[in-house]
Amino acid sequence: MKLQVKLNLILFLVFIFGFAAVNLLKPHSKEASKLEQRDIATQPEFTTDRFFDGEYTRDFDNYFSDNFAYRTSLVQVGASMKELKGIPDEDRVSIVSAGVDNMDGNKESATSEVSKSNYIIMKDRAYTAFKFSSQASDTYAGALNRFRDSVDPKVNVYSLLAPTSVEFAEDENMKKLSESQKDAFSYVNSKLSPSINKVDAYAGLSEHKDEYVYFRTDHHWTALGAYYSYAKLMETMGETPVPLSKYKKSEIEGFLGTAYKQLLDNRLKTHPDLITYYTPFTKSAYTMYSTKGKGSVKKVVDPNYAKISSTFYAVFLGGDYPWGEIDTDNKNGKRIVVVKDSYANAFVPFLLPHFEKVYYLDPRSYSGNILDFVKEQKITDVLFLNNSTVARNSGIADYLNKLMDVSK
Repeated sequence: MKLQVKLNLILFLVFIFGFAAVNLLKPHSKEASKLEQRDIATQPEFTTDRFFDGEYTRDFDNYFSDNFAYRTSLVQVGASMKELKGIPDEDRVSIVSAGVDNMDGNKESATSEVSKSNYIIMKDRAYTAFKFSSQASDTYAGALNRFRDSVDPKVNVYSLLAPTSVEFAEDENMKKLSESQKDAFSYVNSKLSPSINKVDAYAGLSEHKDEYVYFRTDHHWTALGAYYSYAKLMETMGETPVPLSKYKKSEIEGFLGTAYKQLLDNRLKTHPDLITYYTPFTKSAYTMYSTKGKGSVKKVVDPNYAKISSTFYAVFLGGDYPWGEIDTDNKNGKRIVVVKDSYANAFVPFLLPHFEKVYYLDPRSYSGNILDFVKEQKITDVLFLNNSTVARNSGIADYLNKLMDVSK
């Protein structure tokens, strides 16, 4: 073997093993989580069972990928390179397929599953394209009807379908890239039992679509959007919504949400969102429960959660948990459980003035029987609150059906 070839081989091996050593020895930084607005994988615990069933190697692969040397810099360079394709144009419409957190009924917090969806980026805003599925809609309506038939007839059951921001996009050409959520909701509602009360959140948001009711860099509605939907629930219940003026209003700047962390698009980064939150005035005690059933005392709305979490949206309820219980100082005997996705996080705090107890269950991570829960907790009202994903993906409906089958 020629000397030059040997030297090249030695240098190559030194580089490979040297880089591997850097990965193993370097201190782990939180810069990546700040850039991508998510939690970075931690080193997994080794057990013989986890090794042989493949769980350990999968977790270690995720850990290595998240803690790769100079990963943050490489991600930043990659995102910047995307911006160099062609001539930068703030008004261009981009369609990007990427993962979407908590949109399609995945147990994202428990299994890190992320499904693919099409983002539509225009100017400083990212939308999630909607595609109607009659099969998914039938499955969701069927799950709610099954629940209605299985609980005490005295329990009031409500369905609130939350549209996503793409439904109210003004650009006509962009609207052609996404199907009608209004039509999808009409279809779902037509399949629901007449004894299920339909909450027209769509109308409430449509009336205020020119206001800041959706984030630009995140797939959720804002607290203001949640409030207008809450007002529609109160209207359906025959009650008067509490005016926003009664709440203390506060703001947190610099929020980059789920769309940004998936796309790392500079148009989103340079126009971060503003989180506005309304501090509840009703005296309450909030306990959230983990997947292991351990309870932790929290605040219903707390800006500190934005500092310690990978997403500022955690200011509401502290984030997504399997279930939670809020005791208020009301003594009216009314108890509501919200069976929900993460859209309900900003919605639930507005319920406190109206109920003695407010519960929520997240079917993506809750493991008990929801029919038993309603009976044991003496629930008077049940609200199913989910975004339009339930009309294009059967994930949430599948979980609901499982939670009606699960035994204690």
